[in-house]
Amino acid sequence: MTAAISAAASEAATAATAPSWPWPIDLARYDRRPELTERERAALASLGWEVRRRRGYAPERVEWRAISRLLRPLDDARAALRWCPDTPSHRRAVTDAIGLVLRRCLEDGTSFWAWSADDWVRLIAPGHKEFEDAWPGWIDGSVRPYLAAFAYLLGDFTDFHRIGGFIRRSLAWRVFGQEPVEETIAQVAATLQGWGYHPSNGAFGQFRTVLVQIMLINRSPLLQDMTTDALQRARESPALPSGARRGNLHGAHRAIAALGHADPPPKPIHAVMPDLEGVPKPWAAMVERWHDTSTLTPKVRGGFRSIVAKAGRWLAAEHPEIVEPAQWTRETCAAWVAALDRMTVGEHVQRPGGTRQARRQTAVPSHEGRLPHRDQDVLQGLPGVGVDSPPLRPRSCAGHTQERRDADRPQPPGDRRRHMGEAAVGRAQRRS
Repeated sequence: MTAAISAAASEAATAATAPSWPWPIDLARYDRRPELTERERAALASLGWEVRRRRGYAPERVEWRAISRLLRPLDDARAALRWCPDTPSHRRAVTDAIGLVLRRCLEDGTSFWAWSADDWVRLIAPGHKEFEDAWPGWIDGSVRPYLAAFAYLLGDFTDFHRIGGFIRRSLAWRVFGQEPVEETIAQVAATLQGWGYHPSNGAFGQFRTVLVQIMLINRSPLLQDMTTDALQRARESPALPSGARRGNLHGAHRAIAALGHADPPPKPIHAVMPDLEGVPKPWAAMVERWHDTSTLTPKVRGGFRSIVAKAGRWLAAEHPEIVEPAQWTRETCAAWVAALDRMTVGEHVQRPGGTRQARRQTAVPSHEGRLPHRDQDVLQGLPGVGVDSPPLRPRSCAGHTQERRDADRPQPPGDRRRHMGEAAVGRAQRRS
């Protein structure tokens, strides 16, 4: 009894998470044995490149009847394509795609039902050039998209990131139909445009690409099938393009959630600020209070938060007696600016993992006259920090900056150049 209840609950859960889009091909109706029979192998060898079914194709030949269990699902997949322009080139391309699948069955000695994702990638190839180089010249790049469609419909193939660049929208049109794909895109587009995205904007195009990829991963073009679980699977799928496009999944998820089909997306990892470590508690409290109430943008607030937290770690290491922001004096500020001038990469930071190889480099390179000034300005702008004097700038930094300006000026010829060089040395000596 318990087992029956568990089985029923499992079936209900599967039905609840399964897409409502009906798959166009019932794979259970086919003979999916992985091995080729001797009869099938002999028939494929006898047909050779006649598997392309060009002029002279005679379906009553015994060879075609011998491979009917391979040919029938491929022809059914072709019939199930919902977008295939009725032109001679496209008709030839889709027929050649079926022929290439049969040809590879002969070469591998197995039916395509036994193919893994690696086998499909080997047939489709990582790019157009590799594909065309692997076959005779009369097989062109227009065949490749139809191979991807057959792999998707019959082989459960979704490793699109392994077959190079191609128009995913066209693939979605082929397997789902143009109308349902564009209807879903239009609904999400309307939401994005309400937030300020424009159809001609490059970011909008990336959202559209991500949305189509979600359809392909979820095996459904319907917006109501883009549930929270489905979007999480898309987020974890390697098929989703990396880099900037992967970041656009967050925006697409927000739009789908706004339309009522999913929960809001999880907060991006880069937007989650870690707890401050190694900072005196009063200092950390001041930093967090400022960060939570500042009207600056999140990116700027995060940068300033890191700077002031670094100052707190420096205080804990060099001046442990200073724990309150009000104890920050002009002398403390001067010592902090001097320390910044000598500080190396990764020093007094919370997560130094990616800075180990650069530890010997100074944190402030040739522009050191500006970064300490910026850091001090940040500290002066915080509530409770006891600095009310003009900004400090080390004399060494000022002199260094002036010497760089002198060196960058065009040098005059002759005695005038020597005279000006001597004058510059005199100015440097007076500063020191």
